[in-house]
Amino acid sequence: MNERIDDLLNQPLASVADAGFSARVMGRVKAQRRRQLALTYAGFAVCFLLAILLLPLPSIGAEFGTLVPKIAGSWAVNIAAALLVLTYFLDRQFSRL
Repeated sequence: MNERIDDLLNQPLASVADAGFSARVMGRVKAQRRRQLALTYAGFAVCFLLAILLLPLPSIGAEFGTLVPKIAGSWAVNIAAALLVLTYFLDRQFSRL
């Protein structure tokens, strides 16, 4: 009895005529995905342009220039950076397993 059921289940099914339905659906899905990506990229571009136009970049750069040497000498920042690098390399090693 089980062998007969297995035989029936293992036989390939006849293809179903869908009159291009699958192709139309996939075309709509791809078009929708392209629209979503275009909207996302446009949003990033608008935010980038607003940031360039509205942020005081020269004063931020000057402040950043005086702050970086202070941060680089911090033990906490150095340990955190070392842990991030170690985590990255361990993750790469474990992903190969």
